[in-house]
Amino acid sequence: MADRKVKLGVLLPTRGVLLWNDGVPEVGPVIDLAVHAEELGYDSVFVGDSVLAKPRLEALSVLSAVAVRTERVKLGTAVFLPCLRDPVFLAYQVATLDVISGGRVILGVGIGPPKPQECVHEFETLGVPFRKRMFYMQEHMTLMRRLWTEENVTFEGRYYQVENVTLAHKPIQKTVPMWVASATVDTAWQRVARFGDGWFPNRVTPEEFRDTWGKITRLAEKNGRDPGTPAWYMTTCIDDDKESAMKNGEAFLLDYYYTPFWGDSIEKWGTYGPAEDLIERINAFIEAGAAHISLRFTHRDQMGQLERFTEEVLPHLNLE
Repeated sequence: MADRKVKLGVLLPTRGVLLWNDGVPEVGPVIDLAVHAEELGYDSVFVGDSVLAKPRLEALSVLSAVAVRTERVKLGTAVFLPCLRDPVFLAYQVATLDVISGGRVILGVGIGPPKPQECVHEFETLGVPFRKRMFYMQEHMTLMRRLWTEENVTFEGRYYQVENVTLAHKPIQKTVPMWVASATVDTAWQRVARFGDGWFPNRVTPEEFRDTWGKITRLAEKNGRDPGTPAWYMTTCIDDDKESAMKNGEAFLLDYYYTPFWGDSIEKWGTYGPAEDLIERINAFIEAGAAHISLRFTHRDQMGQLERFTEEVLPHLNLE
């Protein structure tokens, strides 16, 4: 299964294990889900990120634990907020994780939600003006790539400056791929083309995915860059009763994000219902060009959702 053309990943519930246990984290279910996903032939596991606004187990620490319990699956973030960390220390942490895992890291990165909501406090507490966070991320990505590939790095950015800095150890990969999560507006997809090693959206239709990835590819190639991997982050709940799946999905997202900012329906965020609905939707994204799909299950029974997906959906996907 690992040689298939389209890869499948599973999001680990590093926030859910706090939400569902009155703030007392359980690490075991997170690690167990990762191990079982590998046993079932999935290609990757991912964890989310937030320090204050949406509390959870810290992303890179969890992936380090997963790394020593797994052998093959890629270890990713979906998505990481690099500008909440010092770029030199973050480059050092990610390089270490890549060494621990034997070169399996994918760093999905983003800037957080488009509207401040509760995230302004998080960013500004950690020293980043919310409305400038995209520019901080761009400097992070540029500086981290140089630290992973060069010696004696001097960098003069608007927000970060370093002089004659060398990381003693580099990632096992030539450089850790960074997939950029973004919307489809011009400034967002252009950022992906200029800085990313892939695109990692969630709230898009297959048509938007195809059109925007085409724009990213053309601009990246015009600038002499490889556009990287077209990936899709899918939020889903499998249930024979569509109404029940929608209720589970909405309750999960409301707990997760605190506010129902999706409007009248959560369906722009994913697909909720019987296996047939999931199969149709995922195959539409594959037809639109998605080469990697990461699954977030909006249900407390994460293992049960993974089992059902594997049995009822996976055999019918056009992954080859």
